[in-house]
Amino acid sequence: METIASRPALQTIGQLCVGGDWAWAHGDFGGLRDIVQQLAAYAPEPVHCELVRLAELCLDDLDGAAVLWMRLKDHLYQLPRS
Repeated sequence: METIASRPALQTIGQLCVGGDWAWAHGDFGGLRDIVQQLAAYAPEPVHCELVRLAELCLDDLDGAAVLWMRLKDHLYQLPRS
C-alpha cells in the first residue's frame, strides 16, 4: 500500500482534490462523494474519518458537505511530504 508521502500517492491526491473542486463548483455532490471516498483510501486518521463523514454529508446535507470539503481539501494539501 502506498503511503501518503509517496510520489504517486501525492500526485493522485492532488488530482483528486482538483476533481473535487470541480465537482463542488458545479454542484455535483455525487461526484464529490465519489472523489472523497477515493481520497479516504490515502488519508491518515483523523482525516480518513472526516472524509467518510463528508461522503455521508454529500447525500443529505449539501451545505455541510461544501464547508467540510473546503476544510479537508486544505488539510490534504498540507499533509507532510516526507
